[in-house]
Amino acid sequence: MKHLGSETRTQWGRLFLLVGVGVAAAFQIGKAPPVLPLLRTELGLTLFLAGWVLSAFNILGAFVAPVAGSISDWLGHRRLILFGLGCMALSSPAGSFALGPSLLLETRFFEGLGYIFIIVSVPSLMIKVVHYRDIRVAFGVWGSFMPAGGAMMMLLAPILTAGFGWRGMWRINAALLFAFMLWLAWTTRDLTGRRGRGGFSFQKLLKDIWLTLKTPGPVLLALCFGSYGFQFLVVMGFLPTLLIEGQGLKQGLSAVLSAIALAFSVPGNLLGGWLLQRGVKRWILIAAASATMGVCAFGIFSGSIHLVFRYMAGVVFMGVGGILPAAVIHGAVALAPSRELVATSNGILMQGAQIGLLVGPPLVAAAVSRKGTWQIAPWVLALVALVGVGLSVALRSLEKQRDMR
Repeated sequence: MKHLGSETRTQWGRLFLLVGVGVAAAFQIGKAPPVLPLLRTELGLTLFLAGWVLSAFNILGAFVAPVAGSISDWLGHRRLILFGLGCMALSSPAGSFALGPSLLLETRFFEGLGYIFIIVSVPSLMIKVVHYRDIRVAFGVWGSFMPAGGAMMMLLAPILTAGFGWRGMWRINAALLFAFMLWLAWTTRDLTGRRGRGGFSFQKLLKDIWLTLKTPGPVLLALCFGSYGFQFLVVMGFLPTLLIEGQGLKQGLSAVLSAIALAFSVPGNLLGGWLLQRGVKRWILIAAASATMGVCAFGIFSGSIHLVFRYMAGVVFMGVGGILPAAVIHGAVALAPSRELVATSNGILMQGAQIGLLVGPPLVAAAVSRKGTWQIAPWVLALVALVGVGLSVALRSLEKQRDMR
């Protein structure tokens, strides 16, 4: 692909609206961790089920992301974003009526369906509004949507739950998602575009997915993103619980501290985009971020060090780790088989991330429950981080061969 963006000037207003849509979608990830102790008490959740409250959001994404990407390439990226917003706007208030774990987990499942439709479609719509010279910076900004949304909601959660309870917070999120759906529908009405090449068929969908899977770049990036997602959601999801149960902090303070740590991912994402723009190799960014996260995990989950050092390990984990999504997300565009298959490539990339997000919290929660101590957690995360470093080395070889052609 010669140019990966519009040849007209960057439409920054539309770009930031699309990022805002991602932030609103990420609110649905960030709303769960701060109220996890409350949900465990009110709904009678075990630690294992609490891990699934975090991960159920990612079940569909772990299996249907490439299909969602192909459908987005055919049906239209804008249409699928609007559908995703609507799906989340309906699922969130439904979950507020949960009296036990079943309904809550089911609605988290469908919130995740809307989320995956949004995140596989937005990058392709961004290409239409961003000048190709700004594409690396734009994807650095886009890469910050999840930590930005998660951190903002974790900061707001104590205020919202104090005033409206966790059920009210779920309903407020639904209203916000509906407002974004209307705003996007009006603002981007001229970007409807045409449908993908020819009519839709299941055979064509499978062909597009197979063509993308045969391209090593998207697959390697998906695996890298999976290792990141595994580590990220374990730390993001359980850090408030660690601060409450391990350090004796109040729920509100633990949510604020966790949100501040998570917010450091945002400058990390922007730094990743800037470093790519300056010519730093993608594999170096992925390797450095993975190694740093693995080392920091030992500080985060160690009960023998002072709270300040434990918390700083979390800040460094999020900040340096935040470089990785920017490097990976832009790579999904740069290494796609063709411009027409960007959303399919992004879908495969997101499938890797969703699998990591899906299995991380329940697996670590099960290991901790079995051992009876959080001390096992950093060893699991360090092993996953080591896999990420190995994948980055494989990506180095791939990109070196690509540059030589």
